[in-house]
Amino acid sequence: MSHATNITMGRALACPDFEIMPIKTGMEAARQLPAGAITAVTCSPAQGIDGTVDFAARIAEFELRVIPHIAARRVTDQTHLDHILQRLDEAGIRDVFVISGDRTDQPGAFDSGLGLIRALSESGARINSIGVPCYPEGHSFIDTRTLESTLAAKAEHADYMVSQLCFNSRVILDWLRHTRHEAGIDLPIYIGVPGVMARTKLLSIALRIGIGDSVRFLRKNTGMLGGLLSGSKYQPDDLIDGLVESVADDDLNIAGLHINTFNQIEATEAWRHQKLDEWHEADAVGKVANTA
Repeated sequence: MSHATNITMGRALACPDFEIMPIKTGMEAARQLPAGAITAVTCSPAQGIDGTVDFAARIAEFELRVIPHIAARRVTDQTHLDHILQRLDEAGIRDVFVISGDRTDQPGAFDSGLGLIRALSESGARINSIGVPCYPEGHSFIDTRTLESTLAAKAEHADYMVSQLCFNSRVILDWLRHTRHEAGIDLPIYIGVPGVMARTKLLSIALRIGIGDSVRFLRKNTGMLGGLLSGSKYQPDDLIDGLVESVADDDLNIAGLHINTFNQIEATEAWRHQKLDEWHEADAVGKVANTA
């Protein structure tokens, strides 16, 4: 691990994005985040967009840079969109993350994230940035070619992308190299990584949201799967270490890390600071060795 690369990943881990959920533990989770932290708020199916926006507005008072997820299929009409934008403006929220969202029985103004992104770009609203998701491991019901063409279309209006939760650094990097060199999509990427939590809970989440290659990888590696079932804490050290050498590659345009905390802030922050301390200590030792 080179000295320069250590500093680059250190900076990424020193100032990551955090993602929290607007459920009953969400307010306390937000209070535990560092002041000024970029904080994404997932769109709660139970509370809907309006509940997510209200939650985002409340935690924006904690000196956080809040980015609510807006699910396109849950925007019912233009009046609803105007209300959402007005609420965000009143709260001083200038950034949004657009997802398509699950299909619903209710007719909506937008059938896809792309349609909403275009509408936001043309709305004249005071929005500084629009983020979009990307899927290194594919999507459960959208084929790879469609995902790629849709991402390319979104890239004309979006400012960055965030990758789906993934445990396998090789899968992420292989997809990213293809996306840059073959598909020609150059949106900056924030790589989605899991925070620290009980391994049983993380496995349950992975299975529920269908993280394909990662779950298959775990099933093939029975020792690791046994660890996930042990009840001990998962820490993303192996995933982070697998990304270290590539973060400094300008061709990949990796902007940073996006930590999916699932509201486990205390444990995730303890791990993050410990990791940074280890790198700083290793960096100091390296400097001494180089001057000896």
